[in-house]
Amino acid sequence: MKIFKNTFFGILIGIANIIPGLSGATVALILGVYEKLINSVSSIKKKTINDLCKFRIKNLYNDLSLDFLIPIIIGICISAIIFAKALDYFELLEKNKKYTLSYFFGLILASIPLVFRMIEKFEKKHIFYFILGTFIAVIISIFPGLQEENKNIFFIFFCGFIGIIGMIVPGLSGSYLLLILGNYNLLVKECINKFHQDIYALIYLLTFFIGMVFGLLTLSKLISWLFKKYRNETLAIICGFILGSLIFIWPVRSTESTALLEIVSPIKKELNLNGNLNSYINNNYKLIFLIIMGYFSLIFLENLSNRKKCIK
Repeated sequence: MKIFKNTFFGILIGIANIIPGLSGATVALILGVYEKLINSVSSIKKKTINDLCKFRIKNLYNDLSLDFLIPIIIGICISAIIFAKALDYFELLEKNKKYTLSYFFGLILASIPLVFRMIEKFEKKHIFYFILGTFIAVIISIFPGLQEENKNIFFIFFCGFIGIIGMIVPGLSGSYLLLILGNYNLLVKECINKFHQDIYALIYLLTFFIGMVFGLLTLSKLISWLFKKYRNETLAIICGFILGSLIFIWPVRSTESTALLEIVSPIKKELNLNGNLNSYINNNYKLIFLIIMGYFSLIFLENLSNRKKCIK
């Protein structure tokens, strides 16, 4: 039963990694598997490589918690292939992008108090860390994206290293960082959909994957150490990251050079035309409804989870 549950969690984490603005790590945190996932990956060391070369499966199984890690990875891979196709088929990030972002906006908004409650003893200093995390996320939102994709192998490896941040750090979207680097469409859409029929797409995808693995192994050790030494401070910064990341998934956007301008421009236009935001709100009531749905769906799932724990 746990295998199917963890595979499903992996699918949800993978979906979040694909949608620009969302962070797979945030979803992992909401699902309660983030720290275990980080600790499993960070436990990889020289001994692990030796055990792998000598086929010491039992040692690998125990050291890496493979009964947990493998289903998560399988779920992420499933979502990467299937959901990437679903994005195109249902036009979830094109024609229906604003509806997709609206639901996830509500979901992520509801996760902020949930993460705050994970802080064991809240102190005044945690407010500073929270503001710091928010500030960093906002700074990222003002970076303009590169206009042309780059197929240089070393750059694609670098994209893999940067892209994995969205899976390691809650609130920071790996997909959006790829958009800034100009390679989101190449690596997330084109290569995933064409790797089985285009040798170059396969090479780019493998290089990207190697960069992700390298980033995963190095950054996971740092995050694991931070959680062990400064858990509450780390959670406070993560809360800030998550709050700031809402900029990347606000559904009403225009085509601009940065994520922040994409949101601000429609609001400024509305204020210049009418002097108020009444029309802006009235024209987007469906999106507001979906935001509310996303918000309360997470609240419902959290209450359901707590009820099951009480029954046990």
